[in-house]
Amino acid sequence: MSWERAEEVAKPVLKCPLCGGTQFEQQKGRMDSRWGLTSHKLILKICQKCGLVLQFSAGRGIFDFD
Repeated sequence: MSWERAEEVAKPVLKCPLCGGTQFEQQKGRMDSRWGLTSHKLILKICQKCGLVLQFSAGRGIFDFD
Protein backbone atom coordinates (compact mmCIF):
# COMPACT_ATOMS: atom_id res chain seq x y z
CA MET A 1 0.00 0.00 0.00
CA SER A 2 1.42 3.34 -0.99
CA TRP A 3 1.69 6.30 1.39
CA GLU A 4 -1.01 8.25 -0.50
CA ARG A 5 -3.38 5.31 -0.28
CA ALA A 6 -2.89 5.04 3.51
CA GLU A 7 -4.09 8.64 3.94
CA GLU A 8 -7.34 7.84 2.12
CA VAL A 9 -8.45 5.31 4.75
CA ALA A 10 -11.38 6.88 6.60
CA LYS A 11 -11.75 6.82 10.38
CA PRO A 12 -14.64 4.71 11.63
CA VAL A 13 -17.81 6.67 12.45
CA LEU A 14 -19.18 6.35 15.97
CA LYS A 15 -22.78 5.12 15.85
CA CYS A 16 -25.21 4.92 18.77
CA PRO A 17 -26.00 1.24 19.48
CA LEU A 18 -29.52 2.17 20.61
CA CYS A 19 -30.88 4.47 17.88
CA GLY A 20 -28.15 4.55 15.21
CA GLY A 21 -27.50 8.28 15.64
CA THR A 22 -24.10 9.67 14.63
CA GLN A 23 -24.09 13.09 16.33
CA PHE A 24 -22.69 13.23 19.86
CA GLU A 25 -21.91 15.83 22.50
CA GLN A 26 -18.56 15.21 24.20
CA GLN A 27 -17.84 15.75 27.89
CA LYS A 28 -15.05 14.74 30.26
CA GLY A 29 -15.69 12.83 33.45
CA ARG A 30 -14.02 10.93 36.25
CA MET A 31 -14.98 7.79 38.14
CA ASP A 32 -13.32 6.93 41.45
CA SER A 33 -12.80 3.44 42.79
CA ARG A 34 -14.78 2.24 45.79
CA TRP A 35 -12.19 3.44 48.31
CA GLY A 36 -11.06 6.45 46.30
CA LEU A 37 -7.47 5.28 45.82
CA THR A 38 -7.62 5.18 42.06
CA SER A 39 -9.59 7.16 39.55
CA HIS A 40 -10.44 6.61 35.93
CA LYS A 41 -10.67 9.51 33.51
CA LEU A 42 -13.54 9.15 31.07
CA ILE A 43 -14.64 10.68 27.83
CA LEU A 44 -18.43 10.71 27.67
CA LYS A 45 -20.19 10.76 24.32
CA ILE A 46 -23.88 11.68 24.63
CA CYS A 47 -26.11 10.82 21.69
CA GLN A 48 -27.94 13.93 20.43
CA LYS A 49 -30.87 11.81 19.23
CA CYS A 50 -31.72 9.56 22.23
CA GLY A 51 -29.45 10.75 25.07
CA LEU A 52 -27.58 7.48 25.56
CA VAL A 53 -24.24 8.05 27.33
CA LEU A 54 -21.27 6.08 25.99
CA GLN A 55 -18.19 5.91 28.23
CA PHE A 56 -14.64 5.64 26.90
CA SER A 57 -11.47 5.40 28.95
CA ALA A 58 -9.12 8.39 28.80
CA GLY A 59 -6.51 6.86 31.09
CA ARG A 60 -6.11 6.03 34.72
CA GLY A 61 -4.63 8.05 37.55
CA ILE A 62 -3.47 6.84 40.94
CA PHE A 63 -3.95 9.17 43.89
CA ASP A 64 -5.29 11.78 41.48
CA PHE A 65 -7.72 13.73 43.66
CA ASP A 66 -8.40 16.85 41.59
